[in-house]
Amino acid sequence: MNKEVADSNRRLTVICDPHIKVKSEYFVYKEGTRLEEQPQPEGNFTNIFVKMAETNFNFLGICWSGISVWIDFLNENA
Repeated sequence: MNKEVADSNRRLTVICDPHIKVKSEYFVYKEGTRLEEQPQPEGNFTNIFVKMAETNFNFLGICWSGISVWIDFLNENA
């Protein structure tokens, strides 16, 4: 494939979209939501998705796939 791309005078760029589509049927969003809702030991917070400081609700944004959330990579539980 790389040769075919090069022969066609095109370039290939790999991207990583770190957002998760908000859709209850999407297994990644569904599993993250399940993990956040399970009981936690006192003082432990499993924030799988980035939260808004003022409300503690998921930060929502719009990407190519629609309304999305982002994984809280600064939280080792995520």
